Amino acid sequence: MPRRRNSPIEEFVAVAGGLFVLGMVVSPQFRAVVLLSVGAAFLLFLGWIAYRIGTKGRREMQAVDAGCPVSSWNSITEPPLSEKVRALDWFQFEKLIAAIYETKGYSVKRLGGANPDGGIDLIVENASDRFVVQCKQWKAWKVGVRQVREFLGTLTDSRIPKGIFITLQGYTDDARALADKHNISLLSEESVVKLLEDVHWKFNPTITSALDDQRKLCPRCESELVLRTATRGSGAGSQFWGCSNYPRCKFTMELR
Repeated sequence: MPRRRNSPIEEFVAVAGGLFVLGMVVSPQFRAVVLLSVGAAFLLFLGWIAYRIGTKGRREMQAVDAGCPVSSWNSITEPPLSEKVRALDWFQFEKLIAAIYETKGYSVKRLGGANPDGGIDLIVENASDRFVVQCKQWKAWKVGVRQVREFLGTLTDSRIPKGIFITLQGYTDDARALADKHNISLLSEESVVKLLEDVHWKFNPTITSALDDQRKLCPRCESELVLRTATRGSGAGSQFWGCSNYPRCKFTMELR
């Protein structure tokens, strides 16, 4: 059988490989050049990786500004933003709203939680604006006219004419009509999601912490709440949330 003749490319590779091996064996200078070249290439590769990691946040911000939401990149593994908001308890929700306005440049005074606030959860202000915020983290009921009327009374008592009411489930028609009449802004779940997107929530550690924190915190002292079991009374055997700072803080909350 006639022997197959190597192609010019195969012959070139064979000759080049032979010269490379010969140079590595007999020439220290050649070996040094090869090792320096490999080391330089490796350092360039490491530099490229560091650059990509260092500019990741900037590229994501540019994508957001261009109208490409970052959330869509992680939609397979990360729950929708609205689901994150709905997973919060009422105290976490109040803290989230405060963090949003602080990110927008406002000074926020929190009066809600377990304090006797008279219907005021947040007082929000900057050099040119001042308003009151009421948070109702209701997931199953719409806010009705009674709640808006009570909030209107709060505005009158506080002598702050501007108010914002925030809830998740929405408002009845009568509640909307009363709010429109007295210049009260009504925000729903969609409005909260838009506020979060407007402040680029993914790049704000305070907001991401508020959204991802699974702990329940005491509204009075902000220590962590723990599950306890009642040992006496009509509710003996039932569980409830109690402050881990007990007995210095005796706050309790029903298990929901």
